[in-house]
Amino acid sequence: MSDFKKNIAYWAIPPAFQMLYLNLKDRSYQILKGNVRERSLLKKNLALRNIHKGERCFILATGSSIKHQNLKLLRGETCIAVSNFFVHPDYAAINPKYYCIAPYHLPITEAAWQNWMNEIENGTRDAKMFFGMSDKGRNEADGRFKDRDLYYLRFSGSRDGSLPHNVDISQTIPGPQSVTIMALHIALYMGFKEVYLLGCDHDWILHMNKSRHFYSEENHAIVRSGYNEWFQEDLEGQFQDYVTLWQQYKRIREIANRIGVQTFNATEGGLLDVFPRVKYETLFT
Repeated sequence: MSDFKKNIAYWAIPPAFQMLYLNLKDRSYQILKGNVRERSLLKKNLALRNIHKGERCFILATGSSIKHQNLKLLRGETCIAVSNFFVHPDYAAINPKYYCIAPYHLPITEAAWQNWMNEIENGTRDAKMFFGMSDKGRNEADGRFKDRDLYYLRFSGSRDGSLPHNVDISQTIPGPQSVTIMALHIALYMGFKEVYLLGCDHDWILHMNKSRHFYSEENHAIVRSGYNEWFQEDLEGQFQDYVTLWQQYKRIREIANRIGVQTFNATEGGLLDVFPRVKYETLFT
């Protein structure tokens, strides 16, 4: 449409609705612009497909069980670390190649999140970072991560336990109940033949209202900012979270089995019973 016709269309609108017209027009443009940007970011993920085909990797979570395992054995292994793992005393020796951060969510405050991002930027060395698409602006605020290799995953709002029949991080995928689900998506997409979970205790229901990780809670910037992960009113919410998490793990197991990927739980203890157990130390003999 020519500028002349656009002007004709605009002036044909009653004055009372002209501002609404301009706002809607601007909103439509912003949505289109955002969609183009997101498609471009997702397209970048295509370069990761099967880049580790036939290899093995370790997904490093933050359960307290890790305190009893010698993680220095992971030197030279390909690792995907998650959440606050970078505070581990052996992080530099392990030097994870990839790092996952789950999407921002309430009741975490924006200030607490920004403090955490600052620590993550400084503490994760040169790991390739994976974030949720919705956090691009807040995570890269003030030039943060400007010299790092960043990847973004786009999540739908669904967390009902369902997952797609395939693993494709260049497309929209369901929201993960746990950041380890996010890491498993990435590991399967990158073609690893064997995937080992460490620190996936998932036993919080056995110690209600008491946070337990391999680190002291004051070593987490969000906790120091006042965040309390026990914000649900009663056990019902905890039970629902468990059901959703287990359903997502089972769906990942089904996908892995179908594409010939072996997924093991090398965590010492914990409640996760979806994957076959393996003794961590035997993997290095």
